Amino acid sequence: LHGHLGESSITPQTDHGVAVIWEKPPPSYLKCNIGSSWCLSSLRVYSSSWIVRDSFGKVMFHSRRSFNDITSAVQADLMAVSWSAAAMADLKLGNIMFEFSSAGAAEALESPSLFPSSYYLCYEVFRFIHMIPRSSLQLVPVSCNSTASAIALSVTRDNRFHSYVASDGPRWLSTLLTQEAASHR
Repeated sequence: LHGHLGESSITPQTDHGVAVIWEKPPPSYLKCNIGSSWCLSSLRVYSSSWIVRDSFGKVMFHSRRSFNDITSAVQADLMAVSWSAAAMADLKLGNIMFEFSSAGAAEALESPSLFPSSYYLCYEVFRFIHMIPRSSLQLVPVSCNSTASAIALSVTRDNRFHSYVASDGPRWLSTLLTQEAASHR
């Protein structure tokens, strides 16, 4: 696979001390936020989640899952991005803005040859992202991924290891989802 990864489609976005919140995608686009949580217990459980919203902020789908015996945070975060992009391809969705908050995964995706143990995962991320028409991958502050992060945290914090894909948003996050949907843009 060496030399077969194309140019990175990651657009870094940094937080310059200003509170950054989730923003609606432009009309005709969807936004898929990717969250993660890693429990360093003896089980080495890692969870990830994604939530897809339209340009009105309405939740279309969300999902969570757990992974066992993960050896590094970068590996886990790359698996989360790959799993999320594969799910969007399986759902036959297009025009997707993927947002994630792992600086380590972003570094691996920007320079895959510097992360030989994660090279295949980088390849998988780009393969799935490029399968989806008009998609992009963006590094954003954690504050932009609060809903997805809360879903992922529910797995490791509350031992909710059951994976699922569901329509609409989780009821227990309805207040946060309503606030984010009311955000300007």
